[in-house]
Amino acid sequence: MRPIKILVTNQKGGVGKSTISANLAGYLNIDKNHSISLIDFDKQASSTGIARKTPGGNIQTYKAGLTYEQSSGLTMLDAKTTLRNYSKDADITIADLTWTYGMSYDFMNEFDVIIVPSSLSQIETASTEIFILEYIQNNSAKINAKEQVILVAPSRIEPGQESEIQFNGLGFLSMCFVTPPIYRIPDINKHLHISYFFQSQQEAIANNFCEFGSFVYRKLKEKMESPIPARLTAPAFSIRNTSYVGSPQYLKAGALREPPAKNEVRHKAAEKESFLDFIPAFLRRK
Repeated sequence: MRPIKILVTNQKGGVGKSTISANLAGYLNIDKNHSISLIDFDKQASSTGIARKTPGGNIQTYKAGLTYEQSSGLTMLDAKTTLRNYSKDADITIADLTWTYGMSYDFMNEFDVIIVPSSLSQIETASTEIFILEYIQNNSAKINAKEQVILVAPSRIEPGQESEIQFNGLGFLSMCFVTPPIYRIPDINKHLHISYFFQSQQEAIANNFCEFGSFVYRKLKEKMESPIPARLTAPAFSIRNTSYVGSPQYLKAGALREPPAKNEVRHKAAEKESFLDFIPAFLRRK
């Protein structure tokens, strides 16, 4: 099986990105018996702090905060060098990074799987969709060549909110999936550093993270057992229903279809424009 690199990222803080990174590292190391390298690109180094203080497992952790005062080219070179050096001896590398537009999208192309945690607020759902769509719009050929997988992880939601999980703007992307939700943990600080969530003494917490981890691992196994992509092919898109449909299948794959007619394109564009009306202008990056 070939080694895999995962990027856990979002342009917004407070979505549980570091907590997910550390606990996914613990799950893949302890439950799935893989050697794990956890690289923390954030200056706060929250994910490596969690992993180092939580008992059990044998995770290689690296603090690698990036300096954005330098040129974007040097920042990119620093990030790529760090990723290459610290992923050499691991089956799976997990990188934790709060995305900033000081970084180039080329860095995201270094990874096999991208996990984007997101809350269910209307503004954040839209922001997450824009973030992913902009990345794909600018890098579709490279994404297709690498056969990259993008996972949207509904994070810190309340039980009973499952019917609200909808990322309809991503529904046409064949490489994009919505994971099982990660529930909000009341008094989360009481659970950090005690055990990884999948080992929690509270059954609801353990079961919830195991369901998320199992879904992610199935996608990783597909990548690990597949041959390394050898050449560039034309992008292929399919229609997917991105509504939450219950365990274990969170997205229904639709059939391939012919390119939309011009009047359909115009209708979709008008529909999208209407959908974006409530989004502040600073989020509508063209």
